Amino acid sequence: MLTKDGGSQIFLVGADGSGLRRLATSASIDTEPRFSPDGGSIYFSSDRGGSPQIYRISVTGGQAERITFEGSYNVSPRLSPDGKSMAYITRVGGLFHVALMDLASKQVTILTDSAKDESPSFAPNGRMIVYATEVNGKGVLAAVSVDGRVKQRLSSALAADVREPAWAPFNR
Repeated sequence: MLTKDGGSQIFLVGADGSGLRRLATSASIDTEPRFSPDGGSIYFSSDRGGSPQIYRISVTGGQAERITFEGSYNVSPRLSPDGKSMAYITRVGGLFHVALMDLASKQVTILTDSAKDESPSFAPNGRMIVYATEVNGKGVLAAVSVDGRVKQRLSSALAADVREPAWAPFNR
């Protein structure tokens, strides 16, 4: 993501810094890009539809496809390791929850019941999602199973707010 030409847009660039290429042209703000597990698509948040929603675009460019339609605020797309589902943050009744979408059926399940969730991240095996949330005004780490049955707040002896958690890479 790069702020250039008056807006935040998605660009691709080679690891050596060469080949800067803009993927889509939009007057909107495009943020939070994430590659699909196969590397063929990029999922991102954009307000191009009037409110924050999640879109997908091929790494070769072209027309962006809107992925989320339920709700008026959907951000922070994260793809499961197998690419079959997407975790994201959705706003429901003024509260921010972790949601899970089956990408084939487009069925959405709200996984959490907390109020200020952010930054979901899949476990390497795809069975759990770790995320940041807020409890008593403090950022804490939490996890939820992809079926929503197991919910756990993870305590920390550190006196710091948790933000942007991520799983370590899985070595195969």
